[in-house]
Amino acid sequence: MTRTTPSFVHTFARILSIFFVVLTFGIVILTFFQPDLVKSVIAWIGNLIEHIGVWNYLIAFLSACIESLPIIGVVLPGMNIMILVGGFWGKTHLIGTLLSASVGAMLGNFLGFWLGREYGREILDEHGEWFGLGKTEVKIMDRQIAKNGPWYIILGKFHNVARAFVPFLAGSGGMQLRTFWLYNTIGSVIWAITVNCLGIFFIDQYEMILDNFGKILLVIMIGFLGYAYFFQREKWNSYLREKRQEIEEKEQKRAEKRKNSQPNSRT
Repeated sequence: MTRTTPSFVHTFARILSIFFVVLTFGIVILTFFQPDLVKSVIAWIGNLIEHIGVWNYLIAFLSACIESLPIIGVVLPGMNIMILVGGFWGKTHLIGTLLSASVGAMLGNFLGFWLGREYGREILDEHGEWFGLGKTEVKIMDRQIAKNGPWYIILGKFHNVARAFVPFLAGSGGMQLRTFWLYNTIGSVIWAITVNCLGIFFIDQYEMILDNFGKILLVIMIGFLGYAYFFQREKWNSYLREKRQEIEEKEQKRAEKRKNSQPNSRT
């Protein structure tokens, strides 16, 4: 029996995705032109985090958990929240913050794994393209899980898209639960420690980072483009060929559907 996702969930996912994309671009532009304002906002967030005290453990748990869920994990900035909580709160409450984030990440990954087992590919078929996951991207992730399953689960948490779908695909692909839990635990602990350390570094250095944001972003872009050109060019070309074929097949199906839906003009 086929399960269908309610239309309001589909609409909500679309609105959420668009909202966070616009918000991200807005923050980047604001950082370029009004770094002092961004500094003030970060300082205000720091005061808020200190004020709410032990509730930060719950925030760390929930942000780590939710960002591992299919669809919603792509658009919610769980890692960004963890960096702020880790930097302002985790610096002086390290063990509790690490435990909260680790357990949240483990549980979120398991929920994604369970959804993959329970719903198969239906969630991706309905909503995946809104988050950059068409059939081509799913096939690539499937191949990576089959080839480098343990490492993909351990390190996938650090990728903005993969973190929300690797556990789901592992579940839908039939990975053994015991195997998944082993690598899920290792990956979640590594992720929590790394993000907390990044948060501490960011909070200590954020004024310098914001003052040199343009230069840092330029270096990152040059490094990324250089790596993609010299080391990933063949894979990128292969991906473009597969994606082009997927789009052509999709257009062909739409054309056939429109043709079949047209009423017969003959009487």
